[in-house]
Amino acid sequence: MWFFYSPGIIYGEDAIDFLEFIPGEKVFVVTDKVLEELGHLKILTEKLDKFGKKYKVFTDVQPDPHEDDVLSARKQCIDYAPDLVIALGGGSVMDTAKVVWCLNEFPELVLDDIHPFNGELYKLRNKSKFVAITTTSGTGSEITNASVISRFVDGIWKKHFFLHKSIMPSFAIVDPIFTVGMPPKLTVDTAFDALTHSLEGITSLWKNEFSYAMALKAIELIFKYLPIVAKDGKNMEARDYMHQAATMAGLAFGNSQAQLAHTLGHSWGSVFHVPHGRAVGIFLPYVLQYSLNNPDEADKTEDLLGKVAKQLGWANWDEDNKKAADIVIKKVKELQEEVGFSSNLKELGTTKEDYDKHIDVLVNLCFEDSTSVLGPRSANSEEFGKLYEYAFEGKDVDF
Repeated sequence: MWFFYSPGIIYGEDAIDFLEFIPGEKVFVVTDKVLEELGHLKILTEKLDKFGKKYKVFTDVQPDPHEDDVLSARKQCIDYAPDLVIALGGGSVMDTAKVVWCLNEFPELVLDDIHPFNGELYKLRNKSKFVAITTTSGTGSEITNASVISRFVDGIWKKHFFLHKSIMPSFAIVDPIFTVGMPPKLTVDTAFDALTHSLEGITSLWKNEFSYAMALKAIELIFKYLPIVAKDGKNMEARDYMHQAATMAGLAFGNSQAQLAHTLGHSWGSVFHVPHGRAVGIFLPYVLQYSLNNPDEADKTEDLLGKVAKQLGWANWDEDNKKAADIVIKKVKELQEEVGFSSNLKELGTTKEDYDKHIDVLVNLCFEDSTSVLGPRSANSEEFGKLYEYAFEGKDVDF
């Protein structure tokens, strides 16, 4: 038995107008000050005014949200007592809003009560519904059941996962109007987040046919439309398809999970404060190479990536699967170069001195990340260290 979870998805231009038909007259909006300054919040509140909904807005979401800030938003939400919670933003906003929505429903619970084995959480949605409006084409958080919140431990803001099937939004609104103002760097970073979700969703231990189908289409759309939108951010067709691709990628990895590129990226981001999409996207080709070098003959990564290359027309159907799988990695590297995405950690400005100073902490953090056990090949301390080394220097993984 397997489960594929998804909220109701409304996508395409003017998708935001569906808010008129979502029950709830008293709305708690979670967003950040950047989106307020960009005018995105105004787009939403004008719709809420038009549809006769009352609202209170929380705009203090920070990148990589910290536990205290999330709990502050939770208190405001409980005091307001909404019947609809709306998240407007990217991954950090979604992560915050999921926890706020859940703990508003169960005010007696604490953050650590949000875990897969809490049966009480299946009663969620009796007090309010949750709508996620994504403004970046990458995180896929609008359709996943996980929240990543940073907690200060041992002098570091460590990222902790809080997840349960029930904290998936009731509805996801995927309207490209909110992505038009994204700068090129953010556009590319979030796209590589989506690409990593797709390829890791295909290769993770929890891979399944539904996730494979979503991931394959997402990869196709990203390779076709990212080069276009990276050059012309006002191209609405490309924006729309990239937005759809990110949501498909979210459905893929949200139902099959990510693997070691996220492990390495989460740790690197915790220490060096690199944007999530940039971090995981850099590690993607190295992790795929590492997975393909798996000595376990029962591993199917070679066959899976080979099939991807053939289905996307990158390799002939009679091509050897190993050669076809290598083409996938080659294509990822070519796309990185085409859109100006960093291909190694040195290009992020990290010095060798800083790298050497933090390598032990980076490796230790990997073992605290749940994605570290979800890849087809498990890494030990030495291998995590070598993956960081190869990604820092830009060397192909040969072990």
